[in-house]
Amino acid sequence: MASDDSHVSRPPEVTSAVDGQGPGWQEVPVHDPQVKNAADHALKTIQERSNSLFPYQLQEISHAKAEGVDDFAKFNLVLKVKRGNKEEKFKVEVHKNNEGNFILNQMDEYKPGSQS
Repeated sequence: MASDDSHVSRPPEVTSAVDGQGPGWQEVPVHDPQVKNAADHALKTIQERSNSLFPYQLQEISHAKAEGVDDFAKFNLVLKVKRGNKEEKFKVEVHKNNEGNFILNQMDEYKPGSQS
């Protein structure tokens, strides 16, 4: 018997935020698989846009928020990455559509105190 497990693997915090059951942005666990997938997509896109010979490596997801809007989810993440010997932080917004595809919508260098 086939079943829809799409909500089974998500913690309640992510499920309610992504499914639009809570108002606006909500804090979500940084270790959640959906958050990790969004971070991986952002890192891959950042790497594709970079001219650096050194690949970006994800060191840490410092902060994660999610919001469900109509038929897609938005993830607002702060990523600590390393490229060669240099550590950087990026604030990214990643959208996930109802087909499960991720899109990096926004990317900025993270500056302490700018966290929303």
